[in-house]
Amino acid sequence: MRLQIRNYFFCCFLVPLLVVVWSPQTGAAPKNPDHQPATIERNIDLVVNELTRRGFEVTRGYFRLYTLDDCQVSFPVMHSCYGNNPAAPYVTFAVEPWPEEFIDPATVNAVGLLPEGYTGTFRFDSKEAILIFGRMPPPAAYFGLQTYLFTREGAFDTESDTYQWIAANLPNALDSFFTYVPNTDEKRIQMFASIGNSNNDVIVKEQAGSAFNQERFFISTPDRFMDEAVRSALAAVSINPKYVLTEPIPSTHDDGSDGGMKIGLDAQADEFLFVMRYAMPNDGGGPGSVSAKWKEELPLTVLRVRDTSNRPAQPYDLPVLDERTAVDESPLAPDLVKLVAAANERWGQPCAVSNCSDRAIDFIDLQGSQVTLVGPECTKIGMNCIGDGQDTSYQMTPDFLLDTGYVYAVAGTLGTRTGNATYVGLSVNDSYLIKGVANIDSDQLRNTASAYAADLTNPSKFYLYYLARDCAAIDELTDGNCFTVTEEMLPVCTDMADPDCHPLKLMQREYISKGTARGPESTLLLPPKLIRLQRQ
Repeated sequence: MRLQIRNYFFCCFLVPLLVVVWSPQTGAAPKNPDHQPATIERNIDLVVNELTRRGFEVTRGYFRLYTLDDCQVSFPVMHSCYGNNPAAPYVTFAVEPWPEEFIDPATVNAVGLLPEGYTGTFRFDSKEAILIFGRMPPPAAYFGLQTYLFTREGAFDTESDTYQWIAANLPNALDSFFTYVPNTDEKRIQMFASIGNSNNDVIVKEQAGSAFNQERFFISTPDRFMDEAVRSALAAVSINPKYVLTEPIPSTHDDGSDGGMKIGLDAQADEFLFVMRYAMPNDGGGPGSVSAKWKEELPLTVLRVRDTSNRPAQPYDLPVLDERTAVDESPLAPDLVKLVAAANERWGQPCAVSNCSDRAIDFIDLQGSQVTLVGPECTKIGMNCIGDGQDTSYQMTPDFLLDTGYVYAVAGTLGTRTGNATYVGLSVNDSYLIKGVANIDSDQLRNTASAYAADLTNPSKFYLYYLARDCAAIDELTDGNCFTVTEEMLPVCTDMADPDCHPLKLMQREYISKGTARGPESTLLLPPKLIRLQRQ
Protein backbone atom coordinates (compact mmCIF):
# COMPACT_ATOMS: atom_id res chain seq x y z
CA MET A 1 0.00 0.00 0.00
CA ARG A 2 1.57 3.30 -1.09
CA LEU A 3 1.17 6.82 0.30
CA GLN A 4 1.03 8.65 -3.01
CA ILE A 5 -2.29 10.36 -2.34
CA ARG A 6 -1.88 14.08 -1.74
CA ASN A 7 -5.30 14.53 -0.24
CA TYR A 8 -4.73 15.46 3.40
CA PHE A 9 -7.88 13.80 4.76
CA PHE A 10 -7.31 10.52 2.93
CA CYS A 11 -3.68 10.40 4.06
CA CYS A 12 -4.48 11.05 7.71
CA PHE A 13 -6.74 8.04 8.01
CA LEU A 14 -4.66 5.68 5.92
CA VAL A 15 -1.35 6.08 7.75
CA PRO A 16 -2.22 3.95 10.80
CA LEU A 17 -3.22 1.13 8.45
CA LEU A 18 0.13 0.97 6.69
CA VAL A 19 1.76 -1.14 9.37
CA VAL A 20 3.30 -4.54 8.74
CA VAL A 21 5.26 -7.03 10.79
CA TRP A 22 7.84 -9.45 9.50
CA SER A 23 8.00 -13.11 10.45
CA PRO A 24 11.45 -14.71 9.98
CA GLN A 25 9.92 -18.11 9.38
CA THR A 26 7.38 -17.25 6.71
CA GLY A 27 8.12 -13.76 5.47
CA ALA A 28 4.48 -12.95 6.17
CA ALA A 29 3.26 -9.48 7.03
CA PRO A 30 1.69 -9.49 10.50
CA LYS A 31 0.43 -6.75 12.80
CA ASN A 32 2.72 -3.96 13.96
CA PRO A 33 6.39 -3.58 13.10
CA ASP A 34 7.09 -0.20 14.64
CA HIS A 35 5.93 -0.67 18.23
CA GLN A 36 6.02 3.09 18.56
CA PRO A 37 4.97 4.85 21.74
CA ALA A 38 1.86 6.96 21.18
CA THR A 39 3.82 10.22 21.11
CA ILE A 40 6.14 8.94 18.39
CA GLU A 41 3.27 7.47 16.37
CA ARG A 42 1.69 10.90 16.54
CA ASN A 43 4.90 12.37 15.11
CA ILE A 44 4.84 9.82 12.30
CA ASP A 45 1.35 10.95 11.33
CA LEU A 46 2.33 14.62 11.55
CA VAL A 47 5.48 14.17 9.46
CA VAL A 48 3.79 12.05 6.76
CA ASN A 49 0.90 14.47 6.53
CA GLU A 50 3.19 17.48 6.24
CA LEU A 51 5.36 15.86 3.56
CA THR A 52 2.37 14.76 1.47
CA ARG A 53 0.75 18.19 1.92
CA ARG A 54 3.88 19.68 0.35
CA GLY A 55 3.48 17.42 -2.67
CA PHE A 56 6.09 14.75 -1.94
CA GLU A 57 5.57 11.07 -2.58
CA VAL A 58 5.96 9.09 0.66
CA THR A 59 6.09 5.42 1.57
CA ARG A 60 6.59 3.81 4.96
CA GLY A 61 8.74 0.76 5.67
CA TYR A 62 9.69 -1.05 8.86
CA PHE A 63 12.74 -2.09 10.88
CA ARG A 64 14.02 -5.59 11.62
CA LEU A 65 17.09 -7.40 12.94
CA TYR A 66 19.53 -9.35 10.79
CA THR A 67 20.27 -12.33 13.03
CA LEU A 68 22.15 -15.61 12.85
CA ASP A 69 18.94 -17.26 11.64
CA ASP A 70 18.88 -14.91 8.65
CA CYS A 71 22.29 -16.26 7.64
CA GLN A 72 20.49 -19.42 6.50
CA VAL A 73 18.66 -17.28 3.95
CA SER A 74 21.37 -14.77 2.99
CA PHE A 75 24.22 -17.24 2.50
CA PRO A 76 22.64 -19.08 -0.47
CA VAL A 77 21.89 -15.65 -1.99
CA MET A 78 25.22 -13.84 -1.46
CA HIS A 79 27.57 -16.61 -0.20
CA SER A 80 28.14 -14.49 2.87
CA CYS A 81 26.76 -13.63 6.28
CA TYR A 82 28.63 -10.31 6.16
CA GLY A 83 30.93 -10.91 9.13
CA ASN A 84 28.04 -10.18 11.47
CA ASN A 85 28.67 -9.57 15.15
CA PRO A 86 26.39 -12.02 17.04
CA ALA A 87 26.56 -9.84 20.16
CA ALA A 88 25.33 -6.82 18.21
CA PRO A 89 23.02 -7.97 15.41
CA TYR A 90 22.57 -5.60 12.51
CA VAL A 91 19.42 -3.48 12.68
CA THR A 92 18.19 -2.82 9.16
CA PHE A 93 14.97 -1.97 7.38
CA ALA A 94 12.67 -3.15 4.61
CA VAL A 95 11.00 -0.68 2.28
CA GLU A 96 8.63 -0.69 -0.67
CA PRO A 97 10.41 -0.10 -4.00
CA TRP A 98 9.32 2.81 -6.17
CA PRO A 99 7.15 1.64 -9.11
CA GLU A 100 9.97 2.09 -11.65
CA GLU A 101 12.77 0.88 -9.34
CA PHE A 102 14.78 -2.12 -10.55
CA ILE A 103 14.86 -4.94 -7.99
CA ASP A 104 17.75 -7.27 -8.72
CA PRO A 105 16.50 -10.88 -8.58
CA ALA A 106 20.02 -11.95 -7.58
CA THR A 107 19.88 -10.02 -4.29
CA VAL A 108 16.29 -10.61 -3.24
CA ASN A 109 16.35 -11.79 0.40
CA ALA A 110 20.05 -10.88 0.67
CA VAL A 111 19.38 -9.83 4.27
CA GLY A 112 16.73 -12.42 5.11
CA LEU A 113 13.25 -13.45 4.11
CA LEU A 114 10.89 -10.52 3.58
CA PRO A 115 7.17 -10.25 2.87
CA GLU A 116 6.09 -9.74 -0.72
CA GLY A 117 6.28 -6.13 -1.82
CA TYR A 118 9.27 -5.21 0.37
CA THR A 119 12.99 -5.10 -0.25
CA GLY A 120 15.93 -4.96 2.17
CA THR A 121 18.22 -3.34 -0.40
CA PHE A 122 17.33 -0.33 -2.51
CA ARG A 123 18.38 2.20 -5.14
CA PHE A 124 18.27 5.95 -4.62
CA ASP A 125 16.11 8.19 -6.78
CA SER A 126 18.20 11.30 -7.53
CA LYS A 127 15.60 13.45 -5.71
CA GLU A 128 14.89 11.12 -2.78
CA ALA A 129 15.48 11.26 0.94
CA ILE A 130 15.21 8.41 3.42
CA LEU A 131 14.00 9.59 6.80
CA ILE A 132 14.63 7.42 9.86
CA PHE A 133 13.30 8.30 13.27
CA GLY A 134 12.07 6.88 16.52
CA ARG A 135 13.35 6.13 19.99
CA MET A 136 17.08 5.44 20.15
CA PRO A 137 18.26 2.44 22.18
CA PRO A 138 18.94 2.36 25.93
CA PRO A 139 22.43 3.33 27.16
CA ALA A 140 25.26 1.17 25.83
CA ALA A 141 28.90 1.29 24.84
CA TYR A 142 27.95 2.21 21.27
CA PHE A 143 25.34 2.70 18.62
CA GLY A 144 25.88 3.90 15.06
CA LEU A 145 23.97 3.98 11.80
CA GLN A 146 24.85 4.52 8.16
CA THR A 147 24.09 3.67 4.54
CA TYR A 148 26.32 1.27 2.62
CA LEU A 149 27.07 0.75 -1.04
CA PHE A 150 25.95 -2.88 -1.32
CA THR A 151 26.53 -3.91 -4.95
CA ARG A 152 27.81 -2.13 -8.06
CA GLU A 153 28.03 -2.86 -11.75
CA GLY A 154 31.65 -3.31 -12.81
CA ALA A 155 34.79 -5.29 -12.04
CA PHE A 156 37.42 -5.27 -9.32
CA ASP A 157 40.96 -4.08 -9.89
CA THR A 158 43.23 -7.14 -9.95
CA GLU A 159 46.26 -4.90 -10.46
CA SER A 160 45.74 -2.92 -7.26
CA ASP A 161 48.29 -3.24 -4.47
CA THR A 162 45.61 -4.54 -2.09
CA TYR A 163 44.47 -7.29 -4.47
CA GLN A 164 48.05 -8.35 -5.12
CA TRP A 165 48.93 -8.41 -1.41
CA ILE A 166 45.89 -10.48 -0.44
CA ALA A 167 46.51 -12.89 -3.32
CA ALA A 168 50.09 -13.41 -2.15
CA ASN A 169 49.57 -13.45 1.64
CA LEU A 170 45.93 -14.44 2.26
CA PRO A 171 44.92 -16.48 -0.80
CA ASN A 172 42.08 -18.18 1.07
CA ALA A 173 40.53 -14.76 1.72
CA LEU A 174 40.79 -13.45 -1.83
CA ASP A 175 37.29 -14.60 -2.78
CA SER A 176 35.87 -12.92 0.31
CA PHE A 177 37.38 -9.52 -0.44
CA PHE A 178 36.98 -9.57 -4.22
CA THR A 179 33.83 -11.28 -5.41
CA TYR A 180 30.93 -10.92 -7.79
CA VAL A 181 27.27 -11.22 -6.85
CA PRO A 182 26.52 -14.96 -7.25
CA ASN A 183 23.60 -16.64 -9.01
CA THR A 184 23.57 -14.20 -11.95
CA ASP A 185 25.31 -13.64 -15.26
CA GLU A 186 25.32 -9.88 -14.65
CA LYS A 187 28.71 -8.49 -13.64
CA ARG A 188 27.98 -6.81 -10.32
CA ILE A 189 30.51 -6.79 -7.52
CA GLN A 190 29.80 -7.15 -3.84
CA MET A 191 30.87 -3.97 -2.07
CA PHE A 192 29.19 -3.56 1.36
CA ALA A 193 31.33 -0.43 1.65
CA SER A 194 30.73 2.60 3.84
CA ILE A 195 30.11 5.81 1.95
CA GLY A 196 31.38 8.31 4.51
CA ASN A 197 31.27 9.07 8.21
CA SER A 198 28.55 7.41 10.26
CA ASN A 199 26.21 9.04 12.72
CA ASN A 200 26.83 7.48 16.13
CA ASP A 201 25.99 8.09 19.78
CA VAL A 202 28.93 10.49 20.20
CA ILE A 203 27.92 12.59 17.17
CA VAL A 204 24.27 12.60 18.23
CA LYS A 205 25.15 13.67 21.77
CA GLU A 206 27.42 16.45 20.52
CA GLN A 207 24.62 17.92 18.40
CA ALA A 208 21.47 17.04 20.32
CA GLY A 209 22.73 17.01 23.91
CA SER A 210 21.84 13.36 24.50
CA ALA A 211 21.58 10.22 22.39
CA PHE A 212 20.25 7.18 24.20
CA ASN A 213 16.54 6.68 24.92
CA GLN A 214 15.69 9.81 22.91
CA GLU A 215 13.65 10.42 19.78
CA ARG A 216 16.05 11.41 17.00
CA PHE A 217 15.77 11.98 13.22
CA PHE A 218 18.21 10.95 10.47
CA ILE A 219 18.11 11.93 6.79
CA SER A 220 20.05 10.05 4.09
CA THR A 221 19.89 11.68 0.67
CA PRO A 222 21.89 12.35 -2.50
CA ASP A 223 20.04 15.67 -2.97
CA ARG A 224 20.77 18.87 -1.01
CA PHE A 225 17.31 20.21 -1.85
CA MET A 226 15.61 17.16 -0.31
CA ASP A 227 17.63 17.53 2.87
CA GLU A 228 16.42 21.11 3.24
CA ALA A 229 12.85 20.18 2.28
CA VAL A 230 12.58 17.36 4.81
CA ARG A 231 14.15 19.50 7.52
CA SER A 232 11.63 22.24 6.74
CA ALA A 233 8.74 19.78 7.02
CA LEU A 234 10.07 18.50 10.35
CA ALA A 235 10.38 22.05 11.67
CA ALA A 236 6.80 22.74 10.58
CA VAL A 237 5.57 20.00 12.94
CA SER A 238 7.72 21.36 15.82
CA ILE A 239 10.70 18.97 15.56
CA ASN A 240 13.74 20.70 17.05
CA PRO A 241 16.40 21.09 14.28
CA LYS A 242 19.18 19.97 16.62
CA TYR A 243 17.54 16.53 16.77
CA VAL A 244 17.94 16.09 12.99
CA LEU A 245 21.18 14.72 11.47
CA THR A 246 21.98 14.27 7.78
CA GLU A 247 24.02 11.63 5.99
CA PRO A 248 24.94 13.02 2.55
CA ILE A 249 25.19 10.46 -0.26
CA PRO A 250 27.86 11.75 -2.71
CA SER A 251 26.84 11.63 -6.38
CA THR A 252 28.83 14.26 -8.25
CA HIS A 253 28.97 12.13 -11.41
CA ASP A 254 26.27 9.71 -12.52
CA ASP A 255 28.78 7.00 -13.45
CA GLY A 256 30.64 7.04 -10.13
CA SER A 257 33.89 7.82 -11.96
CA ASP A 258 35.05 10.24 -9.27
CA GLY A 259 34.32 7.89 -6.37
CA GLY A 260 30.77 9.07 -5.86
CA MET A 261 27.71 6.88 -6.04
CA LYS A 262 25.85 5.89 -9.21
CA ILE A 263 22.44 7.27 -8.29
CA GLY A 264 19.31 6.09 -10.11
CA LEU A 265 16.56 3.49 -10.13
CA ASP A 266 17.66 1.48 -13.18
CA ALA A 267 19.56 -1.82 -13.30
CA GLN A 268 22.91 -0.08 -13.81
CA ALA A 269 22.61 2.08 -10.68
CA ASP A 270 24.27 1.31 -7.35
CA GLU A 271 22.38 -0.80 -4.82
CA PHE A 272 22.37 0.25 -1.16
CA LEU A 273 21.81 -1.23 2.30
CA PHE A 274 21.19 0.48 5.64
CA VAL A 275 22.71 -0.83 8.88
CA MET A 276 22.44 0.26 12.51
CA ARG A 277 24.68 -1.30 15.18
CA TYR A 278 23.96 -1.41 18.92
CA ALA A 279 26.56 -2.98 21.21
CA MET A 280 27.17 -3.78 24.88
CA PRO A 281 24.07 -2.28 26.54
CA ASN A 282 24.69 -1.10 30.09
CA ASP A 283 22.00 -3.43 31.48
CA GLY A 284 23.79 -6.50 30.08
CA GLY A 285 21.23 -7.20 27.38
CA GLY A 286 19.92 -10.38 28.96
CA PRO A 287 16.39 -11.76 28.53
CA GLY A 288 13.83 -9.39 29.99
CA SER A 289 16.21 -6.41 30.04
CA VAL A 290 15.17 -3.02 28.73
CA SER A 291 17.75 -3.24 25.94
CA ALA A 292 16.53 -6.70 24.91
CA LYS A 293 12.99 -5.36 24.77
CA TRP A 294 14.16 -2.46 22.59
CA LYS A 295 15.67 -4.93 20.10
CA GLU A 296 12.51 -7.01 20.13
CA GLU A 297 10.27 -4.01 19.49
CA LEU A 298 12.57 -1.75 17.42
CA PRO A 299 10.61 1.47 17.97
CA LEU A 300 11.94 2.99 14.74
CA THR A 301 10.30 4.14 11.53
CA VAL A 302 11.62 4.59 7.99
CA LEU A 303 10.03 6.79 5.32
CA ARG A 304 11.03 7.10 1.68
CA VAL A 305 10.31 10.61 0.43
CA ARG A 306 10.79 11.91 -3.11
CA ASP A 307 10.16 14.92 -5.26
CA THR A 308 8.55 14.06 -8.63
CA SER A 309 8.89 17.57 -10.07
CA ASN A 310 11.14 18.39 -13.03
CA ARG A 311 13.70 20.37 -11.07
CA PRO A 312 17.34 19.19 -11.34
CA ALA A 313 18.87 17.34 -8.40
CA GLN A 314 21.48 19.11 -6.27
CA PRO A 315 24.18 16.48 -5.62
CA TYR A 316 26.71 16.34 -2.79
CA ASP A 317 30.48 16.39 -3.19
CA LEU A 318 32.66 13.51 -2.05
CA PRO A 319 32.85 13.12 1.74
CA VAL A 320 35.92 13.99 3.78
CA LEU A 321 36.48 11.28 6.35
CA ASP A 322 37.02 12.44 9.92
CA GLU A 323 40.57 12.31 11.17
CA ARG A 324 41.28 9.42 13.53
CA THR A 325 43.73 9.34 16.39
CA ALA A 326 44.81 6.99 19.20
CA VAL A 327 47.09 6.61 22.17
CA ASP A 328 50.36 5.23 20.81
CA GLU A 329 50.69 1.67 22.12
CA SER A 330 54.26 1.07 20.94
CA PRO A 331 55.71 1.56 24.47
CA LEU A 332 53.69 -1.52 25.52
CA ALA A 333 55.35 -3.76 22.91
CA PRO A 334 58.01 -5.25 25.27
CA ASP A 335 55.31 -6.30 27.75
CA LEU A 336 53.29 -7.96 24.98
CA VAL A 337 56.31 -10.06 24.01
CA LYS A 338 56.81 -10.97 27.69
CA LEU A 339 53.16 -12.04 27.95
CA VAL A 340 53.50 -14.31 24.93
CA ALA A 341 56.71 -15.78 26.35
CA ALA A 342 55.16 -16.39 29.78
CA ALA A 343 52.13 -18.13 28.30
CA ASN A 344 54.37 -20.42 26.25
CA GLU A 345 56.53 -21.18 29.28
CA ARG A 346 53.44 -22.22 31.21
CA TRP A 347 52.59 -24.67 28.44
CA GLY A 348 56.15 -26.02 28.41
CA GLN A 349 57.11 -24.64 25.00
CA PRO A 350 59.46 -21.68 25.48
CA CYS A 351 60.22 -19.22 22.70
CA ALA A 352 63.39 -19.85 20.70
CA VAL A 353 63.85 -16.19 19.71
CA SER A 354 63.69 -13.02 21.76
CA ASN A 355 60.50 -11.65 20.15
CA CYS A 356 58.66 -14.99 20.36
CA SER A 357 57.88 -14.80 16.64
CA ASP A 358 58.35 -18.57 16.45
CA ARG A 359 55.43 -19.01 18.85
CA ALA A 360 52.94 -16.33 17.74
CA ILE A 361 51.78 -14.47 14.66
CA ASP A 362 50.46 -10.92 14.54
CA PHE A 363 46.86 -10.17 13.65
CA ILE A 364 46.62 -8.33 10.31
CA ASP A 365 45.69 -4.64 10.45
CA LEU A 366 42.85 -4.34 7.93
CA GLN A 367 43.06 -0.55 7.88
CA GLY A 368 46.81 -0.35 7.44
CA SER A 369 48.99 -0.12 4.36
CA GLN A 370 48.37 -3.61 2.90
CA VAL A 371 44.58 -4.00 3.31
CA THR A 372 42.65 -0.73 3.45
CA LEU A 373 39.24 -1.68 4.80
CA VAL A 374 37.84 1.83 4.40
CA GLY A 375 34.71 2.26 2.28
CA PRO A 376 35.86 4.95 -0.18
CA GLU A 377 39.16 3.11 -0.66
CA CYS A 378 37.36 -0.21 -1.22
CA THR A 379 35.07 1.50 -3.73
CA LYS A 380 38.04 2.65 -5.85
CA ILE A 381 39.24 -0.91 -6.46
CA GLY A 382 35.98 -2.88 -6.28
CA MET A 383 36.86 -4.49 -2.96
CA ASN A 384 34.23 -6.02 -0.68
CA CYS A 385 34.57 -3.95 2.50
CA ILE A 386 32.29 -6.39 4.42
CA GLY A 387 30.45 -3.68 6.35
CA ASP A 388 33.36 -1.46 7.35
CA GLY A 389 33.06 1.72 9.37
CA GLN A 390 35.16 4.61 10.63
CA ASP A 391 33.99 3.94 14.18
CA THR A 392 36.23 0.92 14.70
CA SER A 393 39.60 -0.65 13.96
CA TYR A 394 39.81 -4.13 12.46
CA GLN A 395 42.53 -6.69 13.25
CA MET A 396 42.20 -10.19 11.76
CA THR A 397 43.92 -13.57 11.81
CA PRO A 398 44.41 -15.86 8.84
CA ASP A 399 42.21 -18.96 8.80
CA PHE A 400 43.16 -21.76 11.22
CA LEU A 401 41.76 -25.05 12.50
CA LEU A 402 40.86 -26.19 16.02
CA ASP A 403 40.83 -29.93 15.30
CA THR A 404 44.51 -30.66 14.66
CA GLY A 405 45.64 -31.14 18.27
CA TYR A 406 46.33 -27.53 19.15
CA VAL A 407 44.85 -24.93 21.49
CA TYR A 408 45.02 -21.25 20.59
CA ALA A 409 45.39 -18.15 22.69
CA VAL A 410 45.19 -14.45 21.88
CA ALA A 411 47.44 -11.98 23.68
CA GLY A 412 46.80 -8.30 23.14
CA THR A 413 46.40 -4.84 24.55
CA LEU A 414 42.93 -4.01 25.86
CA GLY A 415 41.74 -0.79 24.27
CA THR A 416 39.33 0.02 27.09
CA ARG A 417 42.36 0.22 29.41
CA THR A 418 44.82 1.91 27.02
CA GLY A 419 42.32 4.67 26.20
CA ASN A 420 41.75 3.50 22.65
CA ALA A 421 38.22 2.06 22.86
CA THR A 422 34.87 2.37 24.56
CA TYR A 423 34.49 -1.36 23.98
CA VAL A 424 36.45 -4.22 22.43
CA GLY A 425 35.04 -7.29 20.73
CA LEU A 426 37.03 -10.42 19.92
CA SER A 427 34.80 -12.06 17.34
CA VAL A 428 34.86 -15.81 16.61
CA ASN A 429 34.03 -16.33 12.94
CA ASP A 430 33.17 -19.16 10.60
CA SER A 431 35.40 -18.15 7.70
CA TYR A 432 33.53 -20.30 5.18
CA LEU A 433 30.20 -18.58 5.87
CA ILE A 434 31.78 -15.19 6.70
CA LYS A 435 29.67 -15.49 9.83
CA GLY A 436 30.27 -14.35 13.39
CA VAL A 437 29.35 -17.23 15.70
CA ALA A 438 30.38 -15.75 19.06
CA ASN A 439 31.84 -12.61 20.60
CA ILE A 440 34.15 -12.15 23.58
CA ASP A 441 33.84 -8.58 24.81
CA SER A 442 36.11 -6.26 26.76
CA ASP A 443 34.37 -7.03 30.06
CA GLN A 444 35.27 -10.70 29.62
CA LEU A 445 38.82 -9.87 28.54
CA ARG A 446 39.51 -7.54 31.46
CA ASN A 447 42.13 -8.78 33.99
CA THR A 448 42.74 -12.03 32.07
CA ALA A 449 46.51 -11.35 32.09
CA SER A 450 46.61 -10.87 35.87
CA ALA A 451 48.22 -14.29 36.43
CA TYR A 452 51.29 -12.91 34.66
CA ALA A 453 51.47 -9.65 36.64
CA ALA A 454 54.97 -10.48 37.88
CA ASP A 455 56.22 -10.50 34.30
CA LEU A 456 54.49 -7.31 33.14
CA THR A 457 54.83 -3.62 33.90
CA ASN A 458 51.16 -2.85 33.14
CA PRO A 459 49.21 -6.14 33.38
CA SER A 460 45.82 -4.41 33.47
CA LYS A 461 46.40 -3.10 29.93
CA PHE A 462 46.61 -6.60 28.46
CA TYR A 463 44.44 -9.64 27.94
CA LEU A 464 45.19 -13.32 27.36
CA TYR A 465 42.29 -15.45 26.21
CA TYR A 466 42.09 -19.04 24.97
CA LEU A 467 39.97 -20.87 22.42
CA ALA A 468 39.56 -24.61 22.41
CA ARG A 469 37.13 -27.41 21.68
CA ASP A 470 37.06 -28.33 25.37
CA CYS A 471 38.06 -25.60 27.82
CA ALA A 472 37.28 -27.78 30.84
CA ALA A 473 40.17 -30.10 29.93
CA ILE A 474 42.73 -27.27 30.13
CA ASP A 475 41.26 -25.16 32.92
CA GLU A 476 44.42 -25.30 35.07
CA LEU A 477 46.43 -23.77 32.20
CA THR A 478 43.95 -21.04 31.27
CA ASP A 479 42.74 -19.77 34.67
CA GLY A 480 39.23 -20.18 33.28
CA ASN A 481 39.84 -17.55 30.60
CA CYS A 482 38.82 -19.79 27.76
CA PHE A 483 36.02 -20.02 25.20
CA THR A 484 34.76 -23.42 24.05
CA VAL A 485 34.01 -23.41 20.31
CA THR A 486 31.35 -26.07 19.92
CA GLU A 487 30.76 -28.19 16.84
CA GLU A 488 27.42 -26.45 16.43
CA MET A 489 29.30 -23.15 16.09
CA LEU A 490 32.01 -24.57 13.85
CA PRO A 491 31.94 -28.08 12.33
CA VAL A 492 34.94 -30.34 12.86
CA CYS A 493 37.63 -29.96 10.19
CA THR A 494 41.19 -31.29 10.07
CA ASP A 495 42.12 -30.40 6.50
CA MET A 496 41.94 -26.86 5.12
CA ALA A 497 41.86 -28.31 1.59
CA ASP A 498 38.51 -29.97 2.28
CA PRO A 499 35.96 -27.96 0.24
CA ASP A 500 33.42 -28.36 3.06
CA CYS A 501 35.84 -27.15 5.73
CA HIS A 502 34.74 -24.28 7.98
CA PRO A 503 37.99 -22.67 9.22
CA LEU A 504 38.13 -20.39 12.23
CA LYS A 505 39.01 -16.73 11.88
CA LEU A 506 39.29 -14.21 14.70
CA MET A 507 38.56 -10.50 14.38
CA GLN A 508 39.30 -7.86 16.99
CA ARG A 509 37.21 -4.67 16.81
CA GLU A 510 37.91 -1.61 18.95
CA TYR A 511 35.11 0.97 18.88
CA ILE A 512 35.46 4.74 19.43
CA SER A 513 38.77 5.96 20.74
CA LYS A 514 38.10 7.68 24.06
CA GLY A 515 37.56 11.42 23.77
CA THR A 516 36.88 11.20 20.03
CA ALA A 517 33.93 10.38 17.78
CA ARG A 518 35.71 7.72 15.70
CA GLY A 519 37.57 4.47 16.07
CA PRO A 520 41.28 4.46 16.95
CA GLU A 521 43.92 5.07 14.30
CA SER A 522 44.99 1.48 13.67
CA THR A 523 48.64 2.22 12.89
CA LEU A 524 49.13 3.37 16.51
CA LEU A 525 47.78 0.11 17.95
CA LEU A 526 49.73 -3.04 18.76
CA PRO A 527 48.31 -5.93 16.77
CA PRO A 528 47.17 -8.83 18.97
CA LYS A 529 49.16 -12.05 18.73
CA LEU A 530 47.73 -15.50 18.00
CA ILE A 531 49.58 -18.22 19.92
CA ARG A 532 49.45 -21.89 18.97
CA LEU A 533 49.86 -24.15 22.00
CA GLN A 534 50.14 -27.85 22.66
CA ARG A 535 50.28 -29.56 26.03
CA GLN A 536 53.81 -30.91 26.56
